[in-house]
Amino acid sequence: MPSSPTSYSSDARLMRRFLSNFFSTTLGQILAIIACSSTITFGLFILLLFYPGGPPTPPWPWVPTYRIASAARVLANTPAAARAQTALALQTPQLTLGMTRTPSRCTVNTLDNGELRRTLRNELSDIGATVSVHSCDPLNPNGTIQVVVHLRDDDATVLEARTQRIGPEPPRLTFPFVGALLFMFVGIAAMSAWAVSRVVRPLRRLADKADAFGREIALAPIEEEGPLEIRRAAHAFNMMQERITHSLHNRTRMLAAVSHDLRTPLTRMRLQLDTNESETVRDKLRKDIDLMQTMVSSALSFLSSGNSDENKEWLDLSALIATVCDEYEEAGAAIRYEGPHQIRCFCRPDGMQRVLANLIDNALRFGETVVVVASVRGETILIDVSDDGPGIPETRLRDVLEPFVRLDPSRRGQPGSVGLGLAIVRDIVRAHGGELTLINRRPSGLTARIVLSQSTRARVVEGEVQG
Repeated sequence: MPSSPTSYSSDARLMRRFLSNFFSTTLGQILAIIACSSTITFGLFILLLFYPGGPPTPPWPWVPTYRIASAARVLANTPAAARAQTALALQTPQLTLGMTRTPSRCTVNTLDNGELRRTLRNELSDIGATVSVHSCDPLNPNGTIQVVVHLRDDDATVLEARTQRIGPEPPRLTFPFVGALLFMFVGIAAMSAWAVSRVVRPLRRLADKADAFGREIALAPIEEEGPLEIRRAAHAFNMMQERITHSLHNRTRMLAAVSHDLRTPLTRMRLQLDTNESETVRDKLRKDIDLMQTMVSSALSFLSSGNSDENKEWLDLSALIATVCDEYEEAGAAIRYEGPHQIRCFCRPDGMQRVLANLIDNALRFGETVVVVASVRGETILIDVSDDGPGIPETRLRDVLEPFVRLDPSRRGQPGSVGLGLAIVRDIVRAHGGELTLINRRPSGLTARIVLSQSTRARVVEGEVQG
């Protein structure tokens, strides 16, 4: 069955995208430079081969050159009165000679004429003769060739010779010549590609490790190979990774130890509160304890938000959002979900559930009604969590995404918030290759938008799973 025009255009777009991505890399650009330079070199060889000033091709024009040059030397040493008879005596079946005052005007130039003119000028330079070579038949430039030799001692009479090319014209583009050039071209390109790949491979591995290090802290050190500069860069990266990993682990262990030590006195305080008869004191202390526990839990969640050990897997994102919304609705929240029945997404389920819970909690804290809208646009998945609260000042929309930033005066701050909810969401979304943005609604309210990019490979796998 023949392919449809749509499939051809899709294949063409994929090919153009592949070539664009390939030639944007170091390997592609260096190979493009090598290919262009080799092509230009090949073209220059061909140009020099056909250039009139290039070397002549044997046996032409050596045989007519020797015959005409020998006749011109003899005539130069012959008295002027006897030159006409001598020229007739020197004629051959392939060469017609004559002395004349008015030679015919031939004006056709060819490569053969240029080669014959250069060789004759070199041969007759010792007697000071001037030479002009032209063909007389425009329809057959390789036919009869006119050679006019002006002897220096006789300004009135010139030697006019007529000859033809001896033997068939040899091809200029012979197989050995073209084969040698192509072999040189392919050899240079192949050796250059191999040499460049040895340089680019460590750089590509270093870039992949640096990108992975932004998502996962615990990574094996990169192999130090390649040129000296690349080995130094890999060694510096390994040392940086080791120091950062050690610092983060120490910070996490310290906070975990502090949180563990805090839980014991918190539990003891709660037990004492339960036995205290003063209801007012009990409520205040209980709120303080809840706030301390929330702060510790939020800090631990923030430290581990971008470094989760959870593996990614395929799931129905639409079903996950609907389930989370149903749980909040059963708890009495005014929330609804709008979106397709199925959205296949390659992500960490627990991480995405934490993202949705944090955004919905934040929306319910400052608004009364929450709407979660999911959609797929081309290669991206959009998730909007909107509330009807007071919104955020435009100048502070980016600030609230930073850790420990709270806008209590403008958002009716609630006890228990430490300003880490949106920072945790942003880190988890970035670990999935997406982005979180906040948009004010009109006339009031706020929309937290998550944009998840789905790669071409992910969409192909998705189609295979659905099929």
